[in-house]
This record gives sequence, structure tokens and C-alpha cells, in this order.
Amino acid sequence: MSCPKCAPRGPEDDRRHEKHHLHVSGLTRGAEAAEATHRTSVIEDTPTTEPTVVLVGNPNVGKSTLFNNVPGARQNVVNAPGTTVEVMQGHWGAVGARVLDLPGTYSLIANSPDEQVVVDTLAGTPGSFTDPVRGRSVDLVVVLLEATALTRSLYLLGQVARTGRPVAAVITMSDVAEHEGQAVDAAALGASLGIPVLAVDARARASVPALNDMVSAALRTRPRVRGIEPDPLSPGYNQVAAAAARAALEKNREDEGAPALVDGEGCGCGHDTCPDRAPDPDSTAAAAVAAQRDPLAEAEDIFAWVDGVEAAAHSAREDAAKLSRSDRIDRLLLHPLVGIPVFFALMWLLFKVAGEWVGPVQDFFDGVFSSQDEGAFSLANGLTTLLTAVGAEGTWVEGLLVGGLCTGLGVVASFLPLMFVIFLMISILEDSGYMARAAFLGDRVMRSIGLDGRVILPLIMGFGCNLPSLAATRTLPNSKQRLVTTLIIPYTSCAARLTIYLMIARIFFPGNTGTVVFGLYLLSLVMVVLGALVLRPFLNRESSNAPLMLVLPSYQMPRVVVTLKSTALRSWSFVKGAGKIIVTMTLVVWFMSAIPVVAGHSFADADLPMEDSLYGRTAQVLVPVFEPTGFGEWHMTGALMTGFIAKETVISSIVTSYNMDPETQGGDAEDGGTDLGSLPDLVRGSFEKSAGDAAPLAAFAFLVFVLTYTPCLATVAEQARQIGGRRTATAVAVQLGAAWILATAVFQIGRLFL
Repeated sequence: MSCPKCAPRGPEDDRRHEKHHLHVSGLTRGAEAAEATHRTSVIEDTPTTEPTVVLVGNPNVGKSTLFNNVPGARQNVVNAPGTTVEVMQGHWGAVGARVLDLPGTYSLIANSPDEQVVVDTLAGTPGSFTDPVRGRSVDLVVVLLEATALTRSLYLLGQVARTGRPVAAVITMSDVAEHEGQAVDAAALGASLGIPVLAVDARARASVPALNDMVSAALRTRPRVRGIEPDPLSPGYNQVAAAAARAALEKNREDEGAPALVDGEGCGCGHDTCPDRAPDPDSTAAAAVAAQRDPLAEAEDIFAWVDGVEAAAHSAREDAAKLSRSDRIDRLLLHPLVGIPVFFALMWLLFKVAGEWVGPVQDFFDGVFSSQDEGAFSLANGLTTLLTAVGAEGTWVEGLLVGGLCTGLGVVASFLPLMFVIFLMISILEDSGYMARAAFLGDRVMRSIGLDGRVILPLIMGFGCNLPSLAATRTLPNSKQRLVTTLIIPYTSCAARLTIYLMIARIFFPGNTGTVVFGLYLLSLVMVVLGALVLRPFLNRESSNAPLMLVLPSYQMPRVVVTLKSTALRSWSFVKGAGKIIVTMTLVVWFMSAIPVVAGHSFADADLPMEDSLYGRTAQVLVPVFEPTGFGEWHMTGALMTGFIAKETVISSIVTSYNMDPETQGGDAEDGGTDLGSLPDLVRGSFEKSAGDAAPLAAFAFLVFVLTYTPCLATVAEQARQIGGRRTATAVAVQLGAAWILATAVFQIGRLFL
């Protein structure tokens, strides 16, 4: 450990770390999460006089939940390692302080960009959110300690203490620890640490008043951890905070009657010359000292301190050999013969619910915007009434607003219940603690293709939406794994493809809709594995062979309010982000279908055949390319053309291409509902025209193509930002080529058996 006489570095030396730009809603690290969240805004770098409180803790410790309860801010609660990638800010009104929720981390030795944000924020690095040059600082660090994993939490607390910052501690999951016979005495722990310690239920507001009182008092007293002194060579060290810590140490020594430390005397560390004392931390001498320090020995020093602290506060279990409830459950769910079937059963249930039980709710949401039934309360009817009143009934304006805008808005609204169900089930898996087990189960499979279990978490997210999945790859510590994962994520079947699967499956495979959809998701997993295997020899030769260190949180019952809040935020974010694209593309398709390319028709002519419009002619150009796939028919090629921009627009493009009235003829196909109106006959006719008696086989080949070709233009932009334009262009070409080859193989080989 560092000595109390070690000289701090000057402000001009506190510039070792790379500059980071932080943003909010949340405060995301640089532009890296901006495209993923679609909701970031730049923080004004204006000085502030109110104190700053930062929340630090391991992933899954309840830090983000506590943040939501205290300042009234909003953040998704993700109960899986490595998924807290945002730094959120809020105003803690009860204590008059600004509060920052830093990304979850197990150590201040940064191995990922998000962990580096924690270190830089604690150090007050130039460009960070606590840069003192901008009048910012850290006035108190609230470290959250998990009662069921106290040793690991205290290790992080020890590292934070070495930064010199004032510290208070909050114990979470005390109820789980007590149930497992590992009760933590908060008062004894506080006495041992020399700082305020409070046990709270992070998910209950009843704990907030006591927490307010503790934080208010800690902001006045600026407590420091007993037994650990600031270390200039430790990550996150801040010289101003360390100077205040040393001053407090000197005062404590005087109060206890111990002799004061005088400049020039030995510093009491047992060395004639303190190795940390004189050198500038950025100097050559300091670098030599740092090189001589054994990281393992440093960790052992902190763990030795942790052992002493824990012995005073963590009562022993009455029966140490007795397995906890989580351990007993894990004996089943982590067993390969049981755990893997359970995982696939849960995934099948998710798709079963989304595919067959949400339709009626989707119909209602769609009807609010696009229903033209007589007497129906809808935006479409309202606009029709208004246009009739001003004499614009039957004009192209009505077609644009009712057939274009209202149709697009109806599609967007219909996505809300579908996304809500998907994200609700994922949130339940996360909040219950099961999602981390999925990573554990997937580790062996991932290792066989050159990756590790941490990759499975971004891949699972990809089944919701590829954009946040790509953003989540930033938490992977190995650059080669990040590259490979970024390239294979587009093969995960995002939720936007689901409505396409449902419509085609209900038309051609009405008795096996759920099975067909489930089979497509299995094919998606196969494509991910094959993609990683193909890339492994070329891009993953230097992949780390280090074992996966994964913390399995205790199982717990998901809290209804937290789960619903997280689900609502995710669903709204998805619908809001996709909605702009859906409405825009619906209007584009309407305009293309309204522009004639042959003589004898005017703009938006009601009698204009779709095949004679700009949309139809553009789609017909692609027909020869897709003839070998079995769906070389312009209605389908046109839908695939708009699907490159966004998969959410494929069905609306199909409906529009048939010159259908969405209400009287199209049913609720656009929102994944079961009432397809007259669409089945038209779609079946298109496939029979291109494939004859093999129309069902061509329909399945169409679904395979939808699954494997480029997800959307937004995903392409995110890939380009992460891996560069050249690699992204190559990846898109490979995706299109692979999709065409697979679809052709399915159709041509399948015909041999018909």
C-alpha cells in the first residue's frame, strides 16, 4: 500500500488518460452509444457549484435501480454482467447534489472502454465529466456492496479508497444474503471501515430517506476509508482528493496522540526511501517504480485488508456446507443436459407468445391510426372528415395522408405491443438473474468458434434489435472478438423480421406457424456459428484464451414496477427509433407508386396499375436476379428493395404494391396480426407465378433470404462507425451474396424432393 507521505502529482501532471467526451440521457461515452440509444444529447460544460455524488459498484449490484429511485432519473435495469454501458446523471434533490451513475465494474484496472470511464471520472481526467478545469469534481463516492458477494465488493471499495476520494457505502441484497445465512452487520462494517455504511433495498423507495440522511452527512464530513491510504500510482488517483485525505490522516494521528509526520522523515512504510514518495507519477522514475510493483502483490494487499474488514462484519453461516437456494437451482439450470433444453424452451415460449397471442392487441393499436371503418375512432377517419369539409376528398392529398401517413403510423403503433411482449420476457430473464446463466451455458459453444461466453450477451440482444447489440460489443475486452462479433451480429434475427415471418408462415404454413418461426431462429443461430467459424482463421488468431470470469448473481423475483418500467422504456425507444424510418419509407413507397412511367396516367391516378409506376418498374429490374430463388416476382423483389432500408417496411411495401386498401383488403398483416384480409390470395398468386407448384418452398426460401440479408441501413451505418467503411462494404456484399446463395439452394435443392 502507498505511504501517507507520498507526494501528490501537480495538476499539470494529471493528464495521463485519453480524453473522453460524455453525453446524457444518459451520459454515454463519446459517440459510441449515440447511434445505439437514439436519445443522447451533449452535456453543457458549464461549471457547477453543487456537490457531485458518483455511484460505483459491480454490475448487477442494484446501482442503476438505486439511481432510478433517488433522483427520479430513468435508466434501464440490466441484470447481466457488462451491460451497464451508460453514465447517467440526475439531480439528488433531497441532498442538493448532482449524481452520476457510473458503469458497473469489478475493478479499477480498466480492460474496456466503459471501465476506463469509471477510472477517468474518479481521477478527474481532462475531458472527463469531473474535469476540475471545468469546475467539476467528485465530492463523494457511494460504493454499493453486494451482501452476497461482499469480498468482491470490498476489493473494489479498497481500490476506490486508493484514489483519495471521500467514500460512503451502501449494502444491497441483504435479504438474499440473510436467506442464505450470510447476514451482514452494517454497523460493524461501518465501524471497521471508518465510513458511513447503510443497508438498503435498492428496489424499494422506503430506504430513500435514510439514504438521503447518510449522504447529506457524508458530504459534510467527507469520510475516508480506514486502513488504506491514497496511492499515486493507483488507477483513478486524484491529487487534490489525496491531499485532503492525507490532511485528515494527520488530524486523526494528532487526535490519537501519535507523532505527526514531518517532511524529510521516514514515512513509516518500513523503507528508508519511500518508493512512491518523491517521483512524479508520470516521470521516468515513477515508471520504473510502477514496473517493479507486482500487480498480484498489490491485489493481495487489498484482499488482506478485505479479510480483516469482512471478519468483523460478515457473520459466518450456521451451516457452511449447506448450498444456497441459487446454488441448488444452478445445479439443474447449469447442467448441460438440463440447462440447454431449458434455455431453448424459454426462447420457444417467447416466440410462441409473440407470434400467436399478441395479434388482437396489435389490431387495436393499428386501428387507432389507420382504421377507416365507419364510426371507428381513428386518425384516418378524422383526416377524412377534415378533408371532406375543405373539399379535398378523393384528391392525392387524401391518398398521401390516409393511405401513406396513417398507414405508416398504424404500422409503428402496432409494433408497440409486440416489442413490449418481447422486451418484457427478456427483462424478466435479466432481472431474475437467468441471463448471466445463459452466458455461462453458451461459453463452451462460443469457445469452440474462437469466442467466449461474454459474446452471447450481445448476440441475445441482437434478437431484439441489432443496433443496441452492436453497441454492446464495446464491452468485449479483446479487439479481435469485437471485430468478429460485429460482423456476425447481423445474422441474429431481429424483432423487425418477425412480422415478415408471421405473415408468410400464416399464408403458406397455417398449421405450423410457430414451428416455422422457431426454425428460422434456429437457422439464425446456425448462421452465427458458421459466420464465426469462417472468420476465425482470418480474424481471430490472436483471440484471448483466458477463461471466462463471470459472476452469477443470486436468483431473485423480478420487481413488477422495475420490470415494467424497463420494458416500457425499451419498447418506446425501439418504436420511436424505427418509427421515423417506417413512416418515411411508407411515404416514399406511396410516392413511387403514385408516379407513372407510362403515358395515359397522371400523378396519383387511382387507376394507375402498380406495375406501371416508378415503384413497380424499379422492382421489375431485380426480377431476373431472383428467378433462381423461386420468388422472382416484382411484388416480392420490391419489398426486399425497401427492406434493405428497414425490415419494418417490407409488409407495408407488399400491401401497397397490390394497390390494396389497408383496412378493407389488407387486414392487419402489417402489424403481424392474424387477419390478413385478401392478402393471402394475392401473395400466394405471386409465388405461384414465379415458382408454380413449389410456391410454399419459394416462400420458405424468401424467409431465408429475409433472415440472412442486410438487416437495415441503420445497422450498416453502425458497423461502418465501429469497423470502418471498407470492412462494412465487404460485409454487406457477403451478406447479400450469402442470402442469395442460401435462398437459391433451399429452392433448387428442395425442388428435387417434390
